[in-house]
Order: sequence, then C-alpha cells, then structure tokens
Amino acid sequence: MLDPSDYDPSELRSLAGTEAADTGVSLPRADGSTYRPPTDAEPSHGQCERLVALGGVDPEALGERPYLPTFPDVPAGRRVGRDWIAYLVRTAGEAPTRDAIARYRALGWLGEDAAATLDARVGDAVAALDPGDGDLDRADDLLGFAHVIRLLGIATRE
Repeated sequence: MLDPSDYDPSELRSLAGTEAADTGVSLPRADGSTYRPPTDAEPSHGQCERLVALGGVDPEALGERPYLPTFPDVPAGRRVGRDWIAYLVRTAGEAPTRDAIARYRALGWLGEDAAATLDARVGDAVAALDPGDGDLDRADDLLGFAHVIRLLGIATRE
C-alpha cells in the first residue's frame, strides 16, 4: 500500500501541481507589524497563503490585518460561524474555544467585531452540544484560518 507520508512533501506538491509559488498569493508578513509572528503550533505563512489560494479569496481582500474585521451577518456567514464554533466546542469545550478566538484576534486573523460575534455564540453552542475535553492543535488552527477565509469570501461577495 502507498503511504503519502513516505514521500517528500515538495515532490508530492510538484506532482499535484500545487507548489507554493503556484498559488499567486502573497500575504503580508507579521514582521514589522503590531502582531506577533506565528508560533510553531500555528499555521506557517506558506500554509496560510495556500489556504487563501484554495479558498478562492482575492489576496487584496485581506489587506492589512485584521483579515476579517467584521463578521458577515448574512445567512451563509452565520452558518459558517455556527459550524466552526460547534466544531471547536465539540472538540475542546468552552474555555479552549474562547481562548482560540482570542488567539486568532491577537494574530490579526479576526477583528474586534468578528471575534466578539464568534465569542458571543460559544455559550449557546456549549448549552446545545456535548462539549469536548480535548486539546486544540495546529490542525485546528489551520482549520480556523480556513474558516476565517471562508467568512472573508462571504463578506466580500455580499
């Protein structure tokens, strides 16, 4: 059986035609900004650029941080936000979900309005769902950035 983890990631990307340089996305770096650079547990700059490319969002829509200053208060935005919060709550529970939202705010992925809107929905999710007690990890942060990009895509289309 073939196991993709046995292969060099750059070779697999090359074969798939998804080299980082092929994305056409260039996000502003944290260097010189008021936001701290990502830690090892957070998505790399290149991973963020690939997610933006996959999300089909115009990099110009990102502009300067915060990437998603206000929450898109439309049905599609509310659905994506609800699904994201539900995933976080089911995975890790209330406190880690609120911590993740605060971390994404500190990173500049979310503005004050977007972070407050998401945080306001955590309590309802905790009451309606079976909260988890796991940890959020780097994969969850990648998924979080993907949700930010989906919400940004909704905001720029509305």
